[in-house]
Amino acid sequence: MGLCLGSASVSASIDWAAYGDWTLAILMAAAGLGFIIFVHELGHFAVAKWCGVKCDKFMIGFDIGGWKLSRKWGETVYGIGILPLGGYVKMMGQDDDPRITTEQLQQSKATDDSIATKEITGPGGEKYLVDARSYLAKTVPQRMAIISAGVIMNIIFAFVFAVIAFMIGVPSMTCEVGATVAGSPAWENGLRPGDRIAKIGDIEDPWFNELREEVTLAQKGQPIDVIVERADGQRIDMKLTPDRSGQLPAIGITNSSTLALAEKKQFVPNSPADKVGDQLTAGATIVAVNGTPVDSYAEWKAMLVENNSKPLTLTLESPGENGKTSEVTLPPNRRESIGLAVAAGAIVGVEKESPAAKAGLNVGDLLIAVDGKSLEAVEGRSAEMNPLDLADYARERAIGGATIELTVARDGDRDQSETISVTPRRVTWEELNLSLDDPTSVPALGIAIPLVTRVVAVERGSPADKAGIKVGDSLQSVSFKAPEGEQASVPAQDVNFTDHPRGWAAASEAMQDLPSGASIDLVLVRSGSETPIEVSATPRTDDNAFVAERGIILAPLMKEKVGNTFGEQLSMGAYETKRALTSVYRFLLRLTGGDISPKLLGGPLTIAQGAAATAMRGWGDFLLFLTLISANLAVVNFLPIPVLDGGHMVFLLWEGLTGRPANDKVVTGMSLLGLALILTLMIWVFGLDIGRLFGWV
Repeated sequence: MGLCLGSASVSASIDWAAYGDWTLAILMAAAGLGFIIFVHELGHFAVAKWCGVKCDKFMIGFDIGGWKLSRKWGETVYGIGILPLGGYVKMMGQDDDPRITTEQLQQSKATDDSIATKEITGPGGEKYLVDARSYLAKTVPQRMAIISAGVIMNIIFAFVFAVIAFMIGVPSMTCEVGATVAGSPAWENGLRPGDRIAKIGDIEDPWFNELREEVTLAQKGQPIDVIVERADGQRIDMKLTPDRSGQLPAIGITNSSTLALAEKKQFVPNSPADKVGDQLTAGATIVAVNGTPVDSYAEWKAMLVENNSKPLTLTLESPGENGKTSEVTLPPNRRESIGLAVAAGAIVGVEKESPAAKAGLNVGDLLIAVDGKSLEAVEGRSAEMNPLDLADYARERAIGGATIELTVARDGDRDQSETISVTPRRVTWEELNLSLDDPTSVPALGIAIPLVTRVVAVERGSPADKAGIKVGDSLQSVSFKAPEGEQASVPAQDVNFTDHPRGWAAASEAMQDLPSGASIDLVLVRSGSETPIEVSATPRTDDNAFVAERGIILAPLMKEKVGNTFGEQLSMGAYETKRALTSVYRFLLRLTGGDISPKLLGGPLTIAQGAAATAMRGWGDFLLFLTLISANLAVVNFLPIPVLDGGHMVFLLWEGLTGRPANDKVVTGMSLLGLALILTLMIWVFGLDIGRLFGWV
């Protein structure tokens, strides 16, 4: 019997609208996962038959209650069980439960003088005459070969899957940086769009999935050695310590994009690009913006940032070889808001070598005012500047070469406030908020600040003012609703500020993609009261504030991993198989060491979803996923846990050293512990699967 656990990080989003592709993907996933189980059990079966063991059953899935599709050929029943969670080979005198060694010996005793027999030794030294075709009649090396054959077959086929994948070719994301997350390790070290991770650890020219894996499996608290290559070819050594505040360790970068419009979805609904969506052809390439040629994603982002308040005219080159071009104009993306400002928390990140760092700003410092304009509500008076406006304010000041006067409370102590002068830098990039807990950033200064949920200003006549929100109120939650009378859902995630006290930045960003007429419901608590108040407001367009993004969706930057010769394909397959095996081992090591969260585990549903998602991306991706799962099955099944293949090997080693099977009482105690561990683990991963299915995890 086999045990297979998946990692939740291998799962991927699925295009549920592509029903035909999805159906095919399900069939491919079922066939692929079934084949992995089949070859594992085939290994046990083939070596057992080769050693002369009688095999009563060969099952894919478990025939719980006798429910199965089966047929008997010769002495063996071949079948598919109703429970598709593994498989097994039933051999004479062998059971997956090693506690019943004595019982197995009794069952294997020869009762017919006409059959071949063999004398073997029991746990207490007693002698038994057993059927020579019994599993227990075979030598320890033969039984070791039978037990290990399933794992060996999985390793062999992991290699075969990988070789075929590199014959076909696997489109893979490169390690070019698309953006950094505000406050992240990559952000603190000054990575920019267009930079490339040239080396991570011992891996030269890594792919993005290798980078992600190395970050996830890094030892807690230990930095990762990285070499970054700038666009001008300069190489810089860095040490990045993954941030573990989220479920997955991260260094805070996203992969880059091409300048070609995505194939399936070219624009974000309700964005400026949506207004001209019929002019955006899948696969068309942006070759110029406002008449200026653009050659890279970094240059595209620079055009967006530097012209955020102006219309953009894109020159698009049609896909194909005709070189035909067309132009489309995108209006500015005016910010949507309800007219309130919340307080800025103490600085949580200062980028190295940034204007803020050079001016002496530190983590823990609190911004009180900018150029004399208060960021806080003081003695009942509203704040004079919204912390969300600080990024644009500093960027505009940088264009003119002006300085900014910052009033700072050192370590948050307002009694130790001072005013410092900072010269902001020109900004040609964006910094992201990817999670509900990410801070907002001021790229022109190089600082990251969280937005807490205490209201410090309400614009007169704004939706927030009309809803009755007041300075000093504390926001508890926000939820988004589609326009009245429409059934369509809104593309925004509700935020509970009790769980995510920094979530206002994410909530404000979510307002940008709401359909016209959508509303938000807020729950707040008034100062001096504990009674929740529910209010509703409809965001309005702010004509004086802008969002750089226009809603264009570009295809990710990918290159094909393919072996050009058979020798190269074998070499790449061997490397991928070794990496898959070691990554599973490292994952388990980090898991047991507490370096990564057990919530990253996945069960059958996670594995099935990952298989279907990779199947939809193509055969190469799908085969590499099967390589990972086959390696997973091999490593997990060979762990020294009773009831797994590795547990059987431990008892066989004991028998080989002592000349007799282990004592039943010892085996029983160890097996019960092992069984309890496996059952607990299975309940846990099933629970995680169900939780992900319903959005609870």
